[in-house]
Amino acid sequence: MNVDFINPFIETIDNILATMASMTCEHGKPYLKDGIAPLGVVTGLIPMEGDAVHGSLAISFSEGAICKISSSMLGEDVAELDDTCKDLTGELTNMLSGGARKLLWEKGYNFEMAKPEMVEGEADVQHSVNGPVLVIPFNTKAGPFFIEVAICNKLRKAVLDTA
Repeated sequence: MNVDFINPFIETIDNILATMASMTCEHGKPYLKDGIAPLGVVTGLIPMEGDAVHGSLAISFSEGAICKISSSMLGEDVAELDDTCKDLTGELTNMLSGGARKLLWEKGYNFEMAKPEMVEGEADVQHSVNGPVLVIPFNTKAGPFFIEVAICNKLRKAVLDTA
C-alpha cells in the first residue's frame, strides 16, 4: 500500500490525541491483517469512497487505551468500558477520517466518508473491499490501539466484484 495513504492516518491520530486528550502514542511497523476478528474491544468502522479508490477505515481500541483516552478527553475518571467509551470511539473515528481525508485531499486524493459503524466485542470487522487490510499498531501508556486501512482502486474493485 502506498505510504501516501498511511502517513495521513498516523499524523491525524497523533494530532487528535495530543490536542484532545493530552496524550502521546507511538506507532509500530504496519503489517497485513490476518482474518476479520477485531483487534480491540471496541471498533469504529467507516467506508471511504473516492474518485479512483474505494475502501474503509477502522480504529480499534483496547479497553485500557479507550478508557484512558475517554478520561483525558472528558476530564473525569472512566475506569471500565461503558457507553461513553463507545460513543467516543465513534467520535474519534469521525475525527480520524475527517483529518486523514483532508490530508489525502491535499495529496490529490478525494474521499467521501459516511457515518461510522460501531463494532463491539468479538463481532467481525467487515471492510468494504475484498483485499489486504493494512494494520498500523499504536501503543499508549494505557494500552494499544490499531488503525486498519483497506483500499483498492475502483478498476480492481470492479474486476473483483464481477469475478
